[in-house]
Amino acid sequence: MRIVFVCCSMLLLNGCWDRTEINDYAFWMGTALDKSENKRVKVSAQIALPKEIGVEPKKGGTVRSNLVISAEGNTLLDTCQTIQNRLPRRIFIGHRRAVFISETLAREGLSELMDMYARNSELSLRSGIFVVVGKPPEEILKLESPFNPFSSDAILRQDKFSKIGDVAMRDLFVSYSSEGTCPILSTIDSKLLNKEEKKNVVDINQLAVFNKKMQMVGLLNNDESMITLWIINRLQLYYLTCYVPEGKGYVTIDETNLSSTIKTNMKDGKPTIQISLKGVGTIRENLTEFDLSNSSKLALVESALNRYVKKLAEDTIRRVQENYSTDIFALGEKIHEQHPIEWKSLRQNWEEHFHGLDISVNAQVHLKRIGVYGPRPQQGNISF
Repeated sequence: MRIVFVCCSMLLLNGCWDRTEINDYAFWMGTALDKSENKRVKVSAQIALPKEIGVEPKKGGTVRSNLVISAEGNTLLDTCQTIQNRLPRRIFIGHRRAVFISETLAREGLSELMDMYARNSELSLRSGIFVVVGKPPEEILKLESPFNPFSSDAILRQDKFSKIGDVAMRDLFVSYSSEGTCPILSTIDSKLLNKEEKKNVVDINQLAVFNKKMQMVGLLNNDESMITLWIINRLQLYYLTCYVPEGKGYVTIDETNLSSTIKTNMKDGKPTIQISLKGVGTIRENLTEFDLSNSSKLALVESALNRYVKKLAEDTIRRVQENYSTDIFALGEKIHEQHPIEWKSLRQNWEEHFHGLDISVNAQVHLKRIGVYGPRPQQGNISF
């Protein structure tokens, strides 16, 4: 009876009936999305080649640790099936690091393409997402980074340390679904790089601005991008250089503990916004005539810095209002939080309200440290 009981119990045990060996998978590391000449969807996949990772190239040759395959179709999954037909292993997309979108496709709109990414449970919403300007996005997948065998992973890490965005797919969905904010994405541009640099690195120093239809409507330069991230509380560290008229020179400040506070008020049924930008700065380079150990001179530098931050923020906000009418600063969300009743009448035409919104900025950056030396080093005055 014991033997019969054990045998019957074994029938209830689960087994690995759907197991797939790891060497039967083709790991999809990066994706490039574009529109083909006949207006179909073009997808390029960066596929890992495990046996080539860490292999030293032969003299005069190169070793690629990945393979880039492109296909066209009517939908994203249509192209994925074509790519699968060209591979001897089963595609696994769960390890994908980044998605690169062409400027052409971004300006046409991404709303239709988002369906597959939201619906497919195999896809990771932690993947980074970028807009590529000036070149086809599949060229980014073919980039030979000296720091990483996969350019998609190298660029994702670069975006993190450049402090320009670090936007994941989930952040894009949150912004898209929100009524009071519009999406922004980090932008890859190589126009400032020389011929040799373009083979190995990319430049991430701009943000792409999208409207509520998920259409790219413009680009912000480096300073505008940084101040935008400061306003929306996604910037923690930044080297800021500004001119100090009183000292007839430039200073560079290492800013930390950056924060933003947004307060909203309703006046005659119209919202007004007050933005307060705060931070702590350390002077890393002083090209002015000032001896910064003098507290009065340091106060002049601090005042010039705050004027610069205030003007940069106000100019950036005004440019976005006048040129794009897209609320990338999540001001609508703040009104929704602080004035939920009034928001009901504003939400339907928020882009129009945002265009004429009264916004003021106050900058409060406090300089705590001046470095190890007060005046500019000159012959005869250097001592430690």
